[in-house]
This record gives sequence, C-alpha cells and structure tokens, in this order.
Amino acid sequence: MKRWTADFSAWVSSLRVSGVTVLAVVVLVLGALMLSPNISTFVQQQRELSQLRASVEEHRAAVEEIDAERARWKDPAYVRSQARDRLLYVMPGETQLSIIDDVLIPAESDEETESTLTETETNWAREFGATFLIAGMSEHPDKAAAAEEAPIEEAPAAETPVE
Repeated sequence: MKRWTADFSAWVSSLRVSGVTVLAVVVLVLGALMLSPNISTFVQQQRELSQLRASVEEHRAAVEEIDAERARWKDPAYVRSQARDRLLYVMPGETQLSIIDDVLIPAESDEETESTLTETETNWAREFGATFLIAGMSEHPDKAAAAEEAPIEEAPAAETPVE
C-alpha cells in the first residue's frame, strides 16, 4: 500500500501544469455549464413529445372504436339483435322466455385445505357389511309405512233399543 501511495505522489509531482492546460480545462468547464440547460431542455421536450405521441395513439384508438360502433349501428341485423337483447323484442311467431336468476349461490370458502391426510377410526368394509345386513333384514319401507298408516277398525257396537 505504501508503494502505491509513493508511486501516486511521484506521478502527481511530475505533472507540469502549464497555462494552456489550465485555459483548456476552464474552457471545457464553461462549455459544459453553458450547454447543460439546453441539454436538459432537450431531454424534457423529448419526454413530452413521447407522451403526446402516446396520447395521440390512444385518441386514434378511441376514434376507431367509435367509428366501428357507428358502423355496427348502421347494420340492420345488429340493430335488430340489440333490440331483442336490450328491449326484449321478439319476432312474430317467436315465444320469449325470461329466466330469473334468483338462486343465491353461497360464496366459496377462503380457507386453505390441509395438505395432511386424516385417518378415520372406522373400518369401511365392516360398516358396508353391517349396512348391507341391516337393509336385508328390515321390512320393506313401503309395507311398513302402509301398516302404520292403516286405520285400526273397531267392531261396531251392538245397538240397544231405546224405550
């Protein structure tokens, strides 16, 4: 490190600064100071120009879209289809059906599902067999319901003559 410092100081002391060199540096600095406002103005104008070009392109796209919309409205088929959709018009001989979407669908849960598997405590094969046996041994549901609903008839009471 000392060697580098010594070399640098030797190099600096060996420089001979003449009047021409000082004059050239001063002219260079003054030229940079005089040109910097012009350069910043140029850069700012270029930025504004690019923004204006982008704005012109957006407006052209909007005008083209409006022209396309106007051309669509000049087409009788488009006008007819819009009248059918917006005003619910139908052609002669057609029947219109309106569907009311009044069914509320519940929102899906935002909960995240777990990545781990849960184990059940039951044996599914045994449960299936038990269900199968219970279904086979029980009465038919229609017969059981008919037996429960059938009224119980009582024997008619003997009539006694009233005197």
